Amino acid sequence: MNDFNRCNKVPGVYWLKKDVRDLHIKIKLKRQESIISLPKFEDCTNGSNVLKLENNTEEYSFKWQEKIFSIWEVQRYSDVHNCITEAELNYHEGIDNIEYKPGKVFTYVHEDYYLPLPIDCNKKEDGLLTLLMEKLKLNDSIDKAFVGDTVSTTVLFKSEENVSGQEQWTAMHVVFDNSDYNEDSQLIYKQELTLLSIYHNTAHNYIIMMPDVNNLELNPYTLETTAGVPWGYQYGIEMDFDCESGEELVLLLKKLHKRWEKKQKYLLNFVMPPVGKKQYYVAVEILSAVDFDMDNLYIQFDIKVPEDIQCTDTLQGKTHTSESVMVEGEKVWTYSHIIELCLEVNTGIEPPPIKLFLEVISSDWWDRHRTEGYCFLPLRLNPGCYAKELVCSRPEESDVVEAESRRFFLGGCHLIKDLDVLAEPLLQDTNYTFTTTGSVNLRWNIISQAQIGGLVAPPAQPGTSTASALLLGAEAALKKYKKARARLAAATKDLSEVQYGAGDR
Repeated sequence: MNDFNRCNKVPGVYWLKKDVRDLHIKIKLKRQESIISLPKFEDCTNGSNVLKLENNTEEYSFKWQEKIFSIWEVQRYSDVHNCITEAELNYHEGIDNIEYKPGKVFTYVHEDYYLPLPIDCNKKEDGLLTLLMEKLKLNDSIDKAFVGDTVSTTVLFKSEENVSGQEQWTAMHVVFDNSDYNEDSQLIYKQELTLLSIYHNTAHNYIIMMPDVNNLELNPYTLETTAGVPWGYQYGIEMDFDCESGEELVLLLKKLHKRWEKKQKYLLNFVMPPVGKKQYYVAVEILSAVDFDMDNLYIQFDIKVPEDIQCTDTLQGKTHTSESVMVEGEKVWTYSHIIELCLEVNTGIEPPPIKLFLEVISSDWWDRHRTEGYCFLPLRLNPGCYAKELVCSRPEESDVVEAESRRFFLGGCHLIKDLDVLAEPLLQDTNYTFTTTGSVNLRWNIISQAQIGGLVAPPAQPGTSTASALLLGAEAALKKYKKARARLAAATKDLSEVQYGAGDR
């Protein structure tokens, strides 16, 4: 609620920070569900045992002082003889000029004088406003009106002077139409109920909502007559400010657009690689892992770049921890973790492959981290799109009993001190062996760019800038225009020298 503050002492009262014309009201209306809802015949004959619950909620949106007509109002204002006041004549013109479809929920605006204002207590009162007026007893002293209640409500009306004609009120009402009509939409029996009344105090810029904002699912309001007879409907009220109609939003969007354009000038400038250099853009995506024993897996990656390749990006990291999901009878851990690299090499040489090492690690509720497997990928810098499934293996000690005990109680130990052992098996220690575990799915894309043929655009002449280049282009276009104009003048020269006779003038 950045545009209005709720008055904690008085329910239904909001202090506005913006213009009330931006107020946006939404009414959610649905039929009241019975205790037992029997299925329909169509639901049982469609071949499905699962009954689908229909969403019978209707939404109605209104802006401040937005006039929505009911069926009987359309019939009344369509005849100009029923229109007396200036507001009624305007309604008649509006209904005649546009094709209007009346709804179940309509509005009374301030010009309709549907209910009395808070300062006008001599008019006829009904509905929720009657209860408030009886509670306030505006014709008596405020102290007497709130005897036995909290003094919080008296904050809204500080004294008898506060409800005098000095304060100006504007009203709007949202009404439910439950009237009976014939086939020609002619009114038979008029019956309507006020869903919401809003009173705006123009002097102090606050509104009174009766009833207050609520949630349709948690605490819905029930439509019922003054005698307590339910009409079979429940409704909820939401309030917000329609920012789309404000001039402040237009100005804000213009400022943001200018700032965006200024930023895009720097972002969209394409920078070519340096002369004699070739750049490679690599995007590696760790998709998923399958067929591992333990759960709660994450993958740690380590990238080793040869000395001939320059790279300033992060070469180490890890994915998030993922839980397994059964897919077609096997456990699958999903990651979709992306690693982006920008590599630069000298032109004229074939770049060696970079080394990508992956370690799959599991964790349990004792915070023990176990190595589930290693895999290695020699990633060659050949432009294109690739995908591969890497089979993982886990090193194990020669003493199986000691290895399993250490793995269960301590999470094992790191037998591999140097990851290059995975790339060069000859460096493997004979004290441990490798056991095949699960696999990791990868996908990567590579693009490369360099200046064509190693050539560079000729340097600009001294004193030449972008503006001067534009001026030179404009001068060339002006010279062509002068030549075309001279040729046109030469072609029409004979016509201008024709002598007309006296009879032709």
